[in-house]
Amino acid sequence: MSADSKMRKLKVALKDFLLGATVYDMIKDLEKKRLLTEYMLMSVVLGDTLGYHVSSYYRFRILPFWLPRLQKWKHYMLKEKDLTNKLK
Repeated sequence: MSADSKMRKLKVALKDFLLGATVYDMIKDLEKKRLLTEYMLMSVVLGDTLGYHVSSYYRFRILPFWLPRLQKWKHYMLKEKDLTNKLK
């Protein structure tokens, strides 16, 4: 290994460490909030699949984008929720 490749590896490791030490939690929090917001929007648009009567003009235009995530959303919505879930 040359000194140049060792220096690059050290630079990448330092960058990853600083990212993890400073903003990693904020990134994970934002990803979770984005997912929950998307699930809420899916509930409004596709809620009739779970028994919620919601009428929406745009549901058929949005459906192709959400079709790959539909099973995960149904599992999330129908999962039994507990008070201990909020503690995580």
